[in-house]
Amino acid sequence: MTTTLHDAHSVGSSLRPSPLFQRTGALAKATGNFFAGITWRSFGYHLVMLFLTVLGFVYAVTAVSLGLSLAILVIGLPLAAAMLLGARYLGDGFRVWTNTMLDTRIPSPPPARRGQGFGGFVKAGLSDVAGWRSIAYMVITFITGIFAFCVSVTFFAVGIGGVTYPLWYRYLPAQQISDGTWHRGAQYRPEYFIDTPPRILAQAIICLVVLVWVWPLLNNSLARLQAVLAATLLGPTQGSIERHKVLLNQARSAEASAQRMRSIERDLHDITQAQLVAIAMKVGDAKERLAAGEEPEAVLKTLDSAHLTSKDALTDLRGLVQGIHPAALNDGLGTALNTLSSSSALGVRLETSLKHEISPAVEAVAYYAVAELLTNAAKHSGAREAQVRAWTDADRLYVTVVDQGHGGAVLRGVASLHGGGLDGVAERVASTGGKFDLKSPHGGPTMATITMPRILKV
Repeated sequence: MTTTLHDAHSVGSSLRPSPLFQRTGALAKATGNFFAGITWRSFGYHLVMLFLTVLGFVYAVTAVSLGLSLAILVIGLPLAAAMLLGARYLGDGFRVWTNTMLDTRIPSPPPARRGQGFGGFVKAGLSDVAGWRSIAYMVITFITGIFAFCVSVTFFAVGIGGVTYPLWYRYLPAQQISDGTWHRGAQYRPEYFIDTPPRILAQAIICLVVLVWVWPLLNNSLARLQAVLAATLLGPTQGSIERHKVLLNQARSAEASAQRMRSIERDLHDITQAQLVAIAMKVGDAKERLAAGEEPEAVLKTLDSAHLTSKDALTDLRGLVQGIHPAALNDGLGTALNTLSSSSALGVRLETSLKHEISPAVEAVAYYAVAELLTNAAKHSGAREAQVRAWTDADRLYVTVVDQGHGGAVLRGVASLHGGGLDGVAERVASTGGKFDLKSPHGGPTMATITMPRILKV
């Protein structure tokens, strides 16, 4: 069985620049993109980048050459580390400028690591991936930036010059050709001048096409190239995104665990401790009464009360333990899902094929996820039936929950330390290194797919 899974929280798409060719209004549609704001912002971007890329290239060459030449000296390595960290911040400036002018949404790379002491600073600076990628960007964009500027300005100048040629050609100096005649105008061949009305009109039309259609196409395409280059080298890498997600999920899981521990501590302090104190007081009272010579029958009622209190304490402790690890999982995930399905408010068809060992933590996440999905379907979907399938292969556990309700369920991306709701399910699954996929078109059906590693590697 082949199952395609997607990460609902993937941010990889944010690396792609937003479209540069935005046709808005009848005028823009009729005249290409000449009158679109993005065209003129792209043109301004090319003009400014001519100077910025020169500065960036000088910084990049200085950082590399100075660092290499002074590497044998004590000052060389910290200087190179500092310049690499500085390159990171210059890269941030290029990224913000690109986002501002070209309507892109390039996210910032993860923050630089902070090293302890002199050696830590040097190591953090020299190993800063974002700094090295910024150096590469400044070297490459020096070439692409000058090329984009030259091409865009050349076609723009040719278009403007040709369209306005009828107004200024007569001010050009007169030239004499071999037949003795004099001409004023642009010269394309030794004796071919643009100085007659047909030639002037033909050139104006051609240059109008260049200005209104050809120049915007080249100008915006070169801007798109610059945006893709910035997104590739100045944004986060896929690896850094995944590491950031893992660290974020670990932090959320740690906070959820800490909150759960605080809740257990409060329950033990407020309930169980009070019960144990009551038991101790009752037993102590019974001992004192027996020592005073009171009849055992009279003390028996106090001991019975202490016995009942101890049973209540055991029941409360068992509930706390089941909150940490559901008792239904004692016989495995398959049995737990069977129990969960039979007690659901929906009619549940369960199919399991769990032929491999599964870590207890993964079983608990799967159990809570199915419980939440069935509860959510019963409360919100309007469905009467649901199907739950769980199976394993050599590496992973797969679980699908399908209901025939009216659909429309969405992940809101709101963190929930309590683990409730669909976002809580996604959060729990992500904490194991797994993925959660939700498909719920309006009209239904809703299908939730979970994939997790079978064995958690510590």
